[in-house]
Amino acid sequence: MSAVQMARWSRRTTVDLPAALHRSFGALDHRLRQAVARFLNRRVTTDELKVPNDMTQLYRRIRRGDVVLVEGELRVSQLVKYVTQSQWSHSALYVGDELLRRGGPLREQALANFGERADRLLVEALTDEGVIAAPLAKYRAHNLRLCRPSGLHPADLERVIDSVVVDLGKQYDARNFFELALLLLAPARLGPLKRWTARTCLGNCTELQVICSGMIAKAFQRVGYPILPERRHYSQILPRDFDLSPNFQVIKASAIDDGGVDALDAQLEGQMETVAQRQEERGERRTACWPFSCGRGMRAAGC
Repeated sequence: MSAVQMARWSRRTTVDLPAALHRSFGALDHRLRQAVARFLNRRVTTDELKVPNDMTQLYRRIRRGDVVLVEGELRVSQLVKYVTQSQWSHSALYVGDELLRRGGPLREQALANFGERADRLLVEALTDEGVIAAPLAKYRAHNLRLCRPSGLHPADLERVIDSVVVDLGKQYDARNFFELALLLLAPARLGPLKRWTARTCLGNCTELQVICSGMIAKAFQRVGYPILPERRHYSQILPRDFDLSPNFQVIKASAIDDGGVDALDAQLEGQMETVAQRQEERGERRTACWPFSCGRGMRAAGC
């Protein structure tokens, strides 16, 4: 090999090697992120429903703009509950038939994916899928809570909904999640934690990535509607904060509203029959579970 050829080979190697290493590390980082996402999104618990969800009642009570809190059953859900010391591991914003109203590709895609359930949709940010729309019925087997913003002007409500719809397709900000966990779990603020305040943006702080509660908090903060009295950056808002917020009302679907005490008694009877069946399947002794005198619902449980 001549000196000229050796010089050319040397320059080519010097230029190409860093680029090749960068591509290799990029591919490795992508595979590692996918592996972590698969691990965190495996179902690990079968939390029993505290109150069975009556979807008919839920559809009648829920409104566009309500925040839906979910007690999840995935590994990441258990991690969130441990870090936040709260039952609620996930949050989504109910947008109802918003995608149908907008027409065009959004309407077509909603009808194609969800059919007759396309008028009862949530917008949520998931660790493995990013920001997506999903039917409310997806969480019928989960413990849920509805939190409704109090006194929000209709025009501001539309801006909130528009904000999360625009977020569809964005990626999940895993860095935001882990920095939030570090902030909550660190016994003392050392190093960069010393500089973090309630107004510090956590995560990658771009318009392309969000977490579930941060996405919703950002939408409300954009219209001047605070989640908590302490003005925290939206990236530091947790699912539990909507439950604790003085600006959000907890909404409960009540059987009494639709049929009086008889309807409530019938609902309790059905719930106790379900409890009795589960106890029999597990071979447990059927015992009275309610601290009041035996009624129709109690007889179903063996009272």
